[in-house]
Amino acid sequence: MREVEVLGDHVLLTLEDRDWYVHSVFEHTFNLTDKQHTPLVILTGDRSKLLPGGLYLPPRDFNDLLSQIRDTRKVAFRGDSFYIETYQDFWRLRIVDSFRADLLTEGIRSDRLGYLLNNCRNIDRQTGFDQPFQDFLTAETSPYQKETSWLTNAVTVQWGVDFFIGRGRGLTPSGDDFLLGWLLIDWLSGNHQELRAAVASRIGDASYTTDVGRSYLYYALRRRFSSALLGIVRYLKGNEPLENLDNLLAEAIEYGNTSGIDCLAGIVSALVYKQVNLDLDLKY
Repeated sequence: MREVEVLGDHVLLTLEDRDWYVHSVFEHTFNLTDKQHTPLVILTGDRSKLLPGGLYLPPRDFNDLLSQIRDTRKVAFRGDSFYIETYQDFWRLRIVDSFRADLLTEGIRSDRLGYLLNNCRNIDRQTGFDQPFQDFLTAETSPYQKETSWLTNAVTVQWGVDFFIGRGRGLTPSGDDFLLGWLLIDWLSGNHQELRAAVASRIGDASYTTDVGRSYLYYALRRRFSSALLGIVRYLKGNEPLENLDNLLAEAIEYGNTSGIDCLAGIVSALVYKQVNLDLDLKY
């Protein structure tokens, strides 16, 4: 047996003993599913961004396992370990260290918002919607003015979610990442529970978006986000120095092909449309 000590999301230690299955395999990651629940477990060797549901192997071990994973015979979770049997090896991935992906706070310091939006003006990137990121920084230039405004109203919020969820390209469609950013600000501002209910009503059905998109939205509804997004939260709370902001934005952006910039578009859009902390004019 090849035993590997791994870092894992702390919630993985609460899993029930059961069989798991390989869900999808990519260049630098692969996902596991238990076929009973929406969230996936993501395995990788890159610890630069800690993700909810993440399991992190030493890079060499991960590369070896990744090269075998398409020939998997059986996967099971028992106690504190995932057991993966391939045609080449029998692996035990034992969680010896854990991290938390939980959002444990609410509120935003209004003096930090202006800096955030100003710094975002320097980001010259194209979103997965095939729209410039800059266009999401004001309500007047938003490419989806009507559809985004739907997200702010209890009567129309389901229309807005239905417009964005599953929209665009990618492993996680751009619309899902956009909604993820909105959910983050929703938790921080604490004033629009209808959005969370509208998202929850759709991710239980596989017909609306991809399984990976559903998994990230599932975690977001439970206040669970990547370490990069939690870094932005620390900044908005005043717990990160102002000079760290550009690095924090870069870390959030550099995830996936366009997932990071799409999520950031959702964050700034939510700040503008929800008019968080009205002592600032967020539509300048």
